[in-house]
Amino acid sequence: MNRRATLSDIAKIAKVNISTVSRALNNSSDISLQTKMKIKDIAKQIGYVPDFTAKALAGKGTKSIGVIVPEISSNYYATMLDCIENELDEKDYSLIVGMAHHDYQKEIHYLNVFNNRRVDGIILAGSMYSEINKTLDKIRKRNNIPIVLVHSFISYGDYDYIFVDDIYGVNTAIEYLKELGHRNIGYIADELASRFRIEKIKNSIFKNGLILNKEHIKIGKVGFEAGGYQLMQELLNEKEIPTAVLASYDYIAIGAMKALYERGLSVPDDISIIGYDNIRESEYLPCPLTTISPPIERMVKLGVNILHNKIVDKTFNDIQHVSLKPELIVRNSTAPIK
Repeated sequence: MNRRATLSDIAKIAKVNISTVSRALNNSSDISLQTKMKIKDIAKQIGYVPDFTAKALAGKGTKSIGVIVPEISSNYYATMLDCIENELDEKDYSLIVGMAHHDYQKEIHYLNVFNNRRVDGIILAGSMYSEINKTLDKIRKRNNIPIVLVHSFISYGDYDYIFVDDIYGVNTAIEYLKELGHRNIGYIADELASRFRIEKIKNSIFKNGLILNKEHIKIGKVGFEAGGYQLMQELLNEKEIPTAVLASYDYIAIGAMKALYERGLSVPDDISIIGYDNIRESEYLPCPLTTISPPIERMVKLGVNILHNKIVDKTFNDIQHVSLKPELIVRNSTAPIK
């Protein structure tokens, strides 16, 4: 096995002392640009990799952030991850990604992995499990690694988190359908997505004096387009169908629209549809999708700034809970009732 390249190796080749190599690799202002470039080129040629664990143990930080996302199959979390990377890159941090697949045990696994790697901070996106609290407490107690939860679905009282005001988003969508003259509203979702949203939708529909028949609530085990397709087929098999349907997220809406077209029905002439998330594809469908749009970029920017502030100032202990309002994006999939 080849020996790991060291600062001493670089120093010998560059004919400088080790402290000069160290300062050059850390972009110190007292090292000339020419010397920095020469040393960095040598480091690259001999395959030098910084020992981040040693740096962390020495209290110098690793310039890395652990990011946990539920998945990246959807454009929503892929976009969020892209925004996180851009924000961290501006602050000269790299990111390590773990995918939890909506499983709290995997969230705990990656929290422990990042804790052991001594990352400078952790961003946890889309979490909905109180079971992770003990792990969060352990990380803070042992290594005091700052943690920020982005698009949190539940409250983590002792930690910084940013959440999207779902009640506001749902109310905005329902009130818009009411303005269009719709009275009978349906709801389709997979089990995971409906976990925190179904009661909000029921309350909003009833508050607005509209109708939500239990036959028009379809919740299934399958997600994404296939789930939306199946659920809309089930809904269309009912004796009476609603004039508008709210889908738990855009991919469910896309699958539902395919089922409608196959039955010879038109969107929005026969049924109006509203999605959630404003994924990139929703604007480019044959019938562009009306959707509720969470402010991803703003959410990420706030989360990264909160995290960075706590990385650079370990005495900053204020806890921030931030609520952001989503926006209704009106496109062609909704229209006044005929």
